[in-house]
Amino acid sequence: KPKDFGAATRKLIQRLRVERGLVAVAIVMTIASVCMSVVLPEILGRATDVIVRGLFTGNEIDFDELGRIIGLASLLLLGSWALQYGMSYLLAGVVQRTMYRLRADVEDKLNRLPLSYIDRAPRGDLLSRVTNDIDNIAQSLQQSLSQLLTQALTLIGTVAIMVWISWQLSIVALVTIPLTMVMMRAIARRSRTRFIAQWRNTGKLNSQVEETFTGHAIVKAFGRQREVERVFRETNDELYEASFGAQFVSGIIQPATMMVGNLNFVAIAVLGGIRVANGGMTIGGVQAFIQYSRTFTQPLSWMASMVNLLQSGIASAERVFELLDAEEQSPEVSAYEPVGQTAGRVEFSHVSFSYNPERPLITDLSLTAEPGRTVAIVGPTGAGKTTLVNLIMRFYELDGGQITVDGRDITAMPRRELRSQIGMVLQDTWLFGGTIREN
Repeated sequence: KPKDFGAATRKLIQRLRVERGLVAVAIVMTIASVCMSVVLPEILGRATDVIVRGLFTGNEIDFDELGRIIGLASLLLLGSWALQYGMSYLLAGVVQRTMYRLRADVEDKLNRLPLSYIDRAPRGDLLSRVTNDIDNIAQSLQQSLSQLLTQALTLIGTVAIMVWISWQLSIVALVTIPLTMVMMRAIARRSRTRFIAQWRNTGKLNSQVEETFTGHAIVKAFGRQREVERVFRETNDELYEASFGAQFVSGIIQPATMMVGNLNFVAIAVLGGIRVANGGMTIGGVQAFIQYSRTFTQPLSWMASMVNLLQSGIASAERVFELLDAEEQSPEVSAYEPVGQTAGRVEFSHVSFSYNPERPLITDLSLTAEPGRTVAIVGPTGAGKTTLVNLIMRFYELDGGQITVDGRDITAMPRRELRSQIGMVLQDTWLFGGTIREN
């Protein structure tokens, strides 16, 4: 079932609003560039009329007028290119700065998430959201944002000039718009679910690879190589099917729009030739209109080819925003009384806790560890030994009851102060980047 693409798109646009000043400048530059490029076919049509008039009337070709027309066309072409270059440069900066802020927000969010979220989320999938999905959003925006803006404005400008040259031929060209839009919508609807599956399976595959490499010794010790290989092949096959389907279905859009454009070209060429024969249009006018008809279909083809990029980018954006919208750990207490030396009296009073509400783990547990005593908690795997330490450290919040350290409820203490007074030595050895002293 497709998710809410509209909501993800709005959130993405909201993040771009920080750069709205530069975006406005880029839009103005794009409008100017499109205006220059749109009038080029009409000006070149005038040049054709100058040549035809000189050849068929028996007079010499007016090379002075022809030179002025070609010079004007050259200036317009150069100006359009320069403005397009500047617009692309501005939008590249906008996209990269937006992604920079998005990565920073994700990093801050990870530090505010409770340990329970990290435990529930497969590590490979979490890493994929932080790296692959954000990179895919950047690539999608970088390649599609400027093109969509340019092609949309080109489409509007081209239609306006086509109507000005010949409204009769414009009707023939405009008939292709609803046909093309219907095709694009039908194809995009089918590719959307496949793009979601593609990035979901990418995260799933990354998670399996990360877990297998991290637990390589365990896989070997318990002879699970074949099982791991089977699961990898199944997930890899699912990723292949989703990726192939997404790319194939979305790739159909551009050839379909090109086919409609070619049919439109043939119809305009035939009707334009008839109008020239009847004296209703000049050869230069028909030439300009045919160029506009090709220019008219190009934006549709370009926007169609951008659909798959946008589909993929928005699918990744949904996954990143799901992470950013995840519930954070409970806020710290605003006012507290700092304590000095800790005596070390730890008391559990009627404590209840479970990782899964449907499977109770600890129910009405009371115990006291007096200062200076060594207390050992023994029991089988899954009995809750490590959970007791996690609760003392406030990695998880209690479902009921109370834990106190020297008579103070740990929920009334900032986590930093609480954890600075407790030494926790894990059974797993971890080495972090840094010096021996820091480790």
